[in-house]
Amino acid sequence: MNILHRLVVAVQTRGNLGKSLAINGLCDWLKKNQIEWCGFDLDADHQSLARVFPGAVSLVELGEEPEGDLIRILKHCVQSPITVIDPRAHMSQVILRTWEMLRFPESFAEAGGRITVLLFVADDLEVMTDIDQTVTRLGDSVDYVVVKNRARAPRTRMHDGSELELSLARNQLAAQEAALGRGISYVEAIANRDLKFDPMVRLIIEDWIKTLFRRLDRLSGKFLTTALAGKIAPVDTRPLMSAPVIRGAKINRNNL
Repeated sequence: MNILHRLVVAVQTRGNLGKSLAINGLCDWLKKNQIEWCGFDLDADHQSLARVFPGAVSLVELGEEPEGDLIRILKHCVQSPITVIDPRAHMSQVILRTWEMLRFPESFAEAGGRITVLLFVADDLEVMTDIDQTVTRLGDSVDYVVVKNRARAPRTRMHDGSELELSLARNQLAAQEAALGRGISYVEAIANRDLKFDPMVRLIIEDWIKTLFRRLDRLSGKFLTTALAGKIAPVDTRPLMSAPVIRGAKINRNNL
């Protein structure tokens, strides 16, 4: 199948599973690879995606009939090669209901589109039941990427850094954003030397983003169109968990 358009969206009932963290990292990766994309932030309370990428992301405040708002967004998916939607928590049923009303996965496929659904696992029966119901409803009409976020689900492994370290880094990032009155992407947190980060925190973010980008390179076929995915060449083709990870092995110590 030649995919001309790709829609990426998290479909999950439970919040606080690392959804915005993963989606912001994905958009950093798209920007780093100079890939044309557009985004829609449906979380008016937090605005985490719109704050960080104001030029590429539209903030949409959902009205009393959110299905109508979502339908208007879906119409844009055939106008851009990559569309990323960051919904607020507990919006999964609205998304699934709207897709079913429109037969959207099928009609999008007829226009050369393919949906990637992000699923966030946790050691929680409610979360896993929600995922089971989502997969049952959508079947093979979409692609799935399962995100294992150790900071939110301690028994899973998403990145090499400990959840304590990542929480520290995110706290400092939030403080910098509050001081500047704008969002800061993870890539800018590494590259902008005017930002007053503790050197170790900067290295933690750099280590995490490099690991994330390597994983996204490996999964580019799930996030990009066919033509764009063909241009992404993973540097390391070994299995991601083929050997024990040594903390600090990927850190660029020149940043100290």
